[in-house]
This record gives sequence, structure tokens and C-alpha cells, in this order.
Amino acid sequence: MKIIKSFRTAKMLTLTGAAFAAALMLAAAPASAAEPIALPIVKQPMTLTYWAPMNPQATTTLKSYADMEAYKVLAEKTGISLSFTHPPQGAELERMNLMVTSGKYPDVIEYDWFRYPGGPSKALSDKVIVPLNDLIKQYAPNLQAILDQHPEVRREISTEEGVIYAFPLLRLDPIVRTFWGPQVRADWLAKVGLKAPTTIDEWHTVLTAFKTHNLNGHASNDIIPYSAYQVAGNEKSAPGLPPGLWPFLSAYGLAPEFYQVNGKVHYSPAEPAYKDFLATMQRWYREGLIDPDYTSQQSTAFDAKVLNNRVGAYAGYNGGHLGRFTNLAKGSIDGFRLAAVEFPAGAGGKRYTTWPTANQIYSGYGAAISAQDHHVIETVKFLDFGYSKEGGRALNFGREGVSYTMVQGKPHFTDSVLKNPKLSIAEAILRNARPQGGPLVQDPEYFIQFYPLPWQKAALGTWSTSSNDLLLPPITVSPADSRAFNAKMAEINTYVAEMTTKFILGREPMDKFDAYRASLDKLGVREAIGMMQASLDRYNAKK
Repeated sequence: MKIIKSFRTAKMLTLTGAAFAAALMLAAAPASAAEPIALPIVKQPMTLTYWAPMNPQATTTLKSYADMEAYKVLAEKTGISLSFTHPPQGAELERMNLMVTSGKYPDVIEYDWFRYPGGPSKALSDKVIVPLNDLIKQYAPNLQAILDQHPEVRREISTEEGVIYAFPLLRLDPIVRTFWGPQVRADWLAKVGLKAPTTIDEWHTVLTAFKTHNLNGHASNDIIPYSAYQVAGNEKSAPGLPPGLWPFLSAYGLAPEFYQVNGKVHYSPAEPAYKDFLATMQRWYREGLIDPDYTSQQSTAFDAKVLNNRVGAYAGYNGGHLGRFTNLAKGSIDGFRLAAVEFPAGAGGKRYTTWPTANQIYSGYGAAISAQDHHVIETVKFLDFGYSKEGGRALNFGREGVSYTMVQGKPHFTDSVLKNPKLSIAEAILRNARPQGGPLVQDPEYFIQFYPLPWQKAALGTWSTSSNDLLLPPITVSPADSRAFNAKMAEINTYVAEMTTKFILGREPMDKFDAYRASLDKLGVREAIGMMQASLDRYNAKK
């Protein structure tokens, strides 16, 4: 059964139906400069329906984003409240499909539009959401100012046809795009007399030292030099390769899945260098340097091993891992200290960031106006308020005097956020604000304060030394190619996952790698690369 309805992709996207006649008129009208938004936006209170995935860490204190202080502040300022619908965790795509099939949409749909089958262009041609270019020009002065000041933002947030489809989550400051990378037990490094590893050979030396020394004092030799876990839900992954192993791709000039070199698209698992990477992982696995449970281990089991003083190194988040583990281990593991280390350099001495979206101001997530919104102009003005100084501050920090105060002209989180005895910093922030989601510009002040430990601040500088050159901009294949691309990649991903695991575990000898690459060619990997290349070319040609 088809989940998403199929429509012919029109070159000129149009809107139909009386429910959004206003949007149709605006799209046809000549654009004029947007006027400043007068508050409140409406004279009588209004409620908009709003569909959005909910951050798992927000569920510890909130039943709905409607209970969040930031949205209460926005309602007071604008006169517009939001009635939220949150899909169950991990079922976002399924619920999106069901919503599209039903043909009944809320006023606003917030989503990672690159995950929509066929991408955002397909969502427009399916008439689920409406084009926003002229609406932004006329009624969104704050977002329009950003587009005028940062031309690269327009390229990232628009389709190949130049259509803006959502009010985006924007990460303008590079610092807010630096949040993940390799981490090691710095106290264990000191015990074995080694420096932080910077190359594959140095990593091998460090992990071997962790393996052969009784660094945790346990009666049994239960140290796991390097651990990783399988991701779930909306976290990013690659076939057969959990993010925990991604940093080592850097040493071979690779990045997860598709990447680019001087504008030419490549697919890591089909590259000759992938053989060298797999051979290294196979050797490390055979020597007991990699957690034997990595193929099936979930985050809870991984966490338990770290906090049981067994893990020497891994790759993870600055807040969710380095900061959280440091706080949880306090008082229970003597001398416990984690440190971020650089992505490993290859033969040429260059190192690469391997988190796929680390170079993207916009990674596909934003709030779109549905084709059934009866209050399009008011919705545009409300969403645009999030890019204003006042609205952005509320979404990034919450309510003044409650979750933040102004110190020397800058917002600073209060102790109820930074030193909450019952909540992590992330949970305390999310009770009040949404700096990691929704239509806004992420404030670097939020980001810096989110990392209170000196080791977390140091991590920002350590990871930022790596190049983003391999990473792709936010692209999707064209709607015309999407069906064929998805069909090919479904088979390719399954095969790559199976063979990658077999190679690393030693169940498949490395001399079978050429046969593996030949099989990828038969499955259509070259055609898939060509589709991504065409998409990248169109992206680069956008004004």
C-alpha cells in the first residue's frame, strides 16, 4: 500500500482550494518590503494548531510544548497561542505518513523535511505545505533581514527550484555546529604516560595501553578500550557503522555515506579507502580494542559501562556524553576526567569532521505552513517573531527573571537551570525554552552556557580544528529521481550494513572487498551517486 500519495511534479508549484486562497493571492502578487511586525499580531486571541516532534529530554518535565515558558511568553506578546500535537518518539515518519494519507493537516507542521519521502519539493507538490517566498517578503521582516544579510542561508533553505518551504532552525554561528566528536579518559592517558592520540597509529597505541593496564582496579580485566552504541529514533546513522566509529573515517579521507571532494560526490562504502578503514577496524576488533557488543548495544548499556569505569574512549556529544558522564561519575569514580580529542589525521596530516551536518547552517528542520491553514498571514507573522530579538531570546532562554537574567546586556541562565538539583541542564533548559528546535536562530550564548565545564568549552576548540571540506550541503535528490534513488539505496544500505559488519568482525576476509564493490555496482551505486551529483550541481548553481 502506498503511504505517501503520488503526484506529478509540476515545474511551477501551485496551491488549490478555498482554505488557502489567501496564500494563492499572495504568491501571485508582486512582492513588497515587509513592514515591521506590530504587537500583538492579532486583536483577539487566536490559537493555531501545530504538529511537532518533541525532544525526549523535554518529556521529563512537560506534557506538551504548550506548557513551555517560551511559548507562554510568545502568546503574551503576539496574542497567538499554539495547540501542539506531538507524535510518539521514534514514530515521527509513520505519523507523518498517516497524516498525509488522511488529508487533514494542522496549521503548522514542524519536521525534518529531508526525511519527507521525496524531500521538501515533494511535500510542496503533494500540496501538504505552501511556498513561502512572497509571504516572507511581505510579512516576515526578521527572516527577510537574515536572508538579505546571509545569501548562503537562502540557498540552504530553498528547494532546487528556489522555493522556500519552511521557517528554519538556523545555526548561523559556527560554534553552535560543533557539538560532537571523539572523547577519551584523560586520567587514564596520564596513568599510561601517553598524550591524546592524533593519528590512527597513536590511537592504536593508546587503546592497546588501555587494554593491557588494569586502570580501573577491577579484579577482572574488564576494560573496554573503545566502545560504541547503535542509535535509535532520529539520531543519524550509517549502514553497519554506528556514529561511534565515524571519527576514524577521517584518517582515510572519508565521511559517513555520501561526501564530496572538490565538488565531486563520493559514497564512502564504495571507495577503495574504505577497505583500509575496514582492515583497521577488523584488526582492532580482533585485538579486543573495540567493544564486542557494538553491533547491538543500545545507549543505556553503553552508559552503564562508562559509568562502571570500564570504557577508555568513544565518540559522543559534548553535553549528552562528556558533560553528563562527568557529572554522574562525580564522587563515584576517583579521578574520572574526560577530554575531547582531535579527529585523527591521515597520511597528509589533514583531519576531517565526520558529523554529516557540521557544516550546515540549516539541516532540514523547520516549521512549514500547511495547505489547510486558514490564517496564513497571522501564522507567518507569528513564526517570524521567533527571529526577532525579543522572540529569539524567549525561544533560546525562556522567561526573563525565571530561567534567565540580563547580565551586562547578555542573557544568562539562572541557577534554576544551570544548578538544578533534580534536572540536567538540558532538561532544565527545555522546561523553559527550545534553543535546539523550532523556527529561530540558535544563540551562541545559549550554547556556551550549555557547557559549564572547562573541558566542555575546550572541546569546542579541539573539534573545530578539523576540516568540513568533505561534508555535503543540505541537499536531496530531485522528486523525479527520488523513487528510483530510494529503491536503490534501500538495497545498497542493507548490503553495506551486512558486509561492513562481517568485515569488521572478521567473518568475511578482506580479500573479498573487490567482489563486494562489484556487487555495489550491480545494485546501482554509481547511478545513486550520479543522482546525488546532479543534486549537488543544482545546489551549487542556485543564486
